Amino acid sequence: MEQTTLLKTLTGHADGVLALAFSPCGKFLATAGEDNYLRLWDAAAGIEIQSIEAHKGDVRAVVFDSDGDLFATASWDRTVKIWKTADCSLLGQAEKHSAPVNCLAFSPDDKLLYSGSDDAQIGVFSSPSCSHKGVIKPKIGDIKALAVSPHGVIAAGGVELRLLSASGDLLKDNDSYMYGVRGLAFSPDGKRLAVATGMEKRLEIWDMDRLLELGSVKDNDWINCAVFTRDGKYVATGGGSAVKLWDPATGTCLKTFEGHSDEIYGVDVSPDGRYIASASNDKTVKLWSLS
Repeated sequence: MEQTTLLKTLTGHADGVLALAFSPCGKFLATAGEDNYLRLWDAAAGIEIQSIEAHKGDVRAVVFDSDGDLFATASWDRTVKIWKTADCSLLGQAEKHSAPVNCLAFSPDDKLLYSGSDDAQIGVFSSPSCSHKGVIKPKIGDIKALAVSPHGVIAAGGVELRLLSASGDLLKDNDSYMYGVRGLAFSPDGKRLAVATGMEKRLEIWDMDRLLELGSVKDNDWINCAVFTRDGKYVATGGGSAVKLWDPATGTCLKTFEGHSDEIYGVDVSPDGRYIASASNDKTVKLWSLS
């Protein structure tokens, strides 16, 4: 395994960092954590632009819409909020869940925002007003991971993996997990799905045309999160104190990124494909070179 270059360590969060996302233009990096704060960074310079106490509890998810004008956050405080990227002003909020909210995903047209919660429901909200449109009930208990493909397929993870149509109809179910699903990510073309299985230390790759598992790779540490590179060829994962880059076709670990001192909860790849960002319980965010 090749160890690659650490470019920057971003500090500012007072507690563990639970989630992060690059804006679609690559200019911004949003980070969120257990200190209840959302921080917006200049990704290239590694400079904090703004920090806001976004919620009254852990901020567990952050996601940009496709043009980057908006981002959404979700929290232990049971709320979902939508913000304007330019000035971090609040555009809409909702408290429709009865338990902590763990994950978020926009619909392909950005008109809807989906939220997964420990109340076993996927909330459906309009964007940017965050008005409540309804719920989807995957029937898998706590929802720990959520992703929506470019074609509108919803992947929901918890003790099981369920693939749903945009209206919530069941397309495929996989209940063969001992500990459950912790992270989900579609490839840019929507043809594959990466499934991070947490304590099972396994990364699954699913074929979305045939709705079946193509194969899996086994790690020696937890896999909490996963993201495809922008060309769709590779998958970056985090879970222990290292980020790893995998070739899902061969199961080979191509690179390892070591430097965190605690568990990693989030990873993302910059839109230009040059960088990986990782969020850790060690209170830091690190930027790594992929070149």
